[in-house]
Amino acid sequence: MCAELIQKNTVCEDFMIRFIVDSTFGVTREFAKENGIKIVRLTLLLDGREFVEGDREDWSVFYGESARSKGVANTSQTSPRMFQDAIDEVYAEDENAEILILTIGDRLSGTIGSANIAALQYPDKKLTVMDSHNAGPSALMFLEELVRASRDGMDYQAVIDYALEIRDRFSTKFVPVSLTELARGGRVNKLISHIGNILNIKPVFEYKANDLNILTKALGVKRAMQYAVDSVPDEFERLWVLYINDDGLVEQLKDRLFKRFGMAHIDVEPMCPVGGVHIGVGTVGIVTFEKEKKA
Repeated sequence: MCAELIQKNTVCEDFMIRFIVDSTFGVTREFAKENGIKIVRLTLLLDGREFVEGDREDWSVFYGESARSKGVANTSQTSPRMFQDAIDEVYAEDENAEILILTIGDRLSGTIGSANIAALQYPDKKLTVMDSHNAGPSALMFLEELVRASRDGMDYQAVIDYALEIRDRFSTKFVPVSLTELARGGRVNKLISHIGNILNIKPVFEYKANDLNILTKALGVKRAMQYAVDSVPDEFERLWVLYINDDGLVEQLKDRLFKRFGMAHIDVEPMCPVGGVHIGVGTVGIVTFEKEKKA
């Protein structure tokens, strides 16, 4: 890594490809700086006020405001101008930069539409917009793989091909402690949500290949977490635990993963506020980068 990564009108020569992502990826300030990554911020609305989804180090501020509010948080569409600003920043640093823009899966957000509109303003540049088919920690894991490939010397087109090859090998299995937010966003029937909350029935969701499905329904969070653990493939490239703001169930989930896989250390990643307002605080889950299936 370069010691001095970005200075005015200069760029570290280690940046083989320049990445632009939206804030749902949860890129840390350090990782963004080390790899020359630009972040386009999504916006949340709460009690008539706008909250820009900042760096993950600042997410607790929004969650704190949301907990104190009696209102319902919503998300608003990112404008093409915001992507143009990020693109212009990159070209101001390196006019010959090769850019790959990655966005949250389009089944969850229309963010990619704004990115595509912005990209039309640069017809003569090497600039590609791609739906990541992921969100939150799985999108971050996907991005990390592409950054690694670029730093290992993979060229622009090869990285794009590699991204298309691997993006559907990332899976997020999660267990919400409440179905209220999922019902509010139309992901779960409101009547089923109400009954499920009363009877303590917890669905296990999987978001993979840009598709959200219910794997099973279990009585109680503990049984649901165990099902999520049991559904993880025997072999995988990487595994993380995710949580939304409240990490009260994280250690229980890590213990269950340890009993199955014997992993002494498991990275824990937070989910962004944009995901949190649609899924619900207290949710825990498992993110995996699955091994390539043999022919």
